[in-house]
Amino acid sequence: MRFIHVPIQEGDPVTIWIDNKRAFLIKVKKGKRLDTDKGYIIHDQLIGKEYGEIIKIAKGEAYLLKPTPMDIYTTLPRPSQVVYPKDASYIIYASGVQPGDTVVEAGTGSGFLTITLAYFLGPNGKVISYDVREDMQNKAKQNALMLNLLDRIEFKIKDIRQGIDEKDVSAVILDMPDPWNAVSKAYEALKPSGSLIVFVPTVNQIEKTVLQMRNEGFIDIHAEELILREYQVKENAVRPKNIGVMHTGYLIRGRKYIKGTSL
Repeated sequence: MRFIHVPIQEGDPVTIWIDNKRAFLIKVKKGKRLDTDKGYIIHDQLIGKEYGEIIKIAKGEAYLLKPTPMDIYTTLPRPSQVVYPKDASYIIYASGVQPGDTVVEAGTGSGFLTITLAYFLGPNGKVISYDVREDMQNKAKQNALMLNLLDRIEFKIKDIRQGIDEKDVSAVILDMPDPWNAVSKAYEALKPSGSLIVFVPTVNQIEKTVLQMRNEGFIDIHAEELILREYQVKENAVRPKNIGVMHTGYLIRGRKYIKGTSL
């Protein structure tokens, strides 16, 4: 199969990668410019280029990359704590969601998990994101707009503990202080065998959540923690980096069964 090269156009998102300390996610707009300590880049000069190309800047080179969800973690503003890639990727894998599915999440926060879900659910999928803070959702909307994913997301200002409007969704993901108080609402919204995934930062929250999930009709329940360690690679000096993303939170996952169906 021959790959079709599509040139960068105005309105396209582009990751400008100079080195591991200098990566910038921009949306191409005529007349704008990106300033860095290595030199500036005029947006107009990107139009017609292809992803993967290199351009010259005052103090070196810059690479034009097609943005991935990983780029949002190094380039977009985060006014609140976010779900990191190691946890977000596991959430997608463990939940079993696939392109075209509908997923409900609460709360929105900075929108990093929201955007990641929208990216993987594809153009026919939908993320319904609940939060009680309009200011946070406005920031999340701006972040989603950078990757042109806003049309895959529906934002709702509502306390999910008061109910979920959608029914027969593929997964519900809770990132909130008291998720056990929303477990029953998640059960009602999920399709049979659908997944509930909960992200909490402390051990104390695990017990309350798991016990409530058992009471409400969830099975295959697991509480897990993921540790990610990056390595520094130099000739004759390969070792773990001194700093990295270690503890971020705990993941609790389970699946809905239909109560009262035993023969």
